[in-house]
Amino acid sequence: MKKFIIALLAMALSATTLALAQDNSQQNSNQKLQQDQANQSAENSVNGMNTSPHHTMTGMVSDNGRTLTSNDTAYRVSNPGTLKSYDNQQVTVKFQFNTEKNSIKINKVESGK
Repeated sequence: MKKFIIALLAMALSATTLALAQDNSQQNSNQKLQQDQANQSAENSVNGMNTSPHHTMTGMVSDNGRTLTSNDTAYRVSNPGTLKSYDNQQVTVKFQFNTEKNSIKINKVESGK
C-alpha cells in the first residue's frame, strides 16, 4: 500500500512539473512573438511599410547612395545600403514609397537599363 501511495504522489508531482514546464514554454513563445512584432514595427518605422505597392524606376544613384535622381526629381532613399555599390551609376530599382517619411525603400536593384 505504501508503494502505491508513493507511486501516486510521484505521478502527481511529475504531472505538475510537466504542466509548469509547458506553461513556461508557451509564455516564452508568446514573448518571442511579441518581440518579433515589435522588431517588425520598428523596421517599418525606419524603412517604411511593406504594404505599399511596388514601383519600378530608372535613375542615377548619388555618390553616397542616399538619393536616386530620375526625371529631374531626387528621391531620398530610406535604406541607402542597398545602393552601396552603385554610386554614380544608372540603375533600375523596384521600390516602395514611404509617404510618412517622404522617401523610397529600395527592394531590388538592377544595374544600368
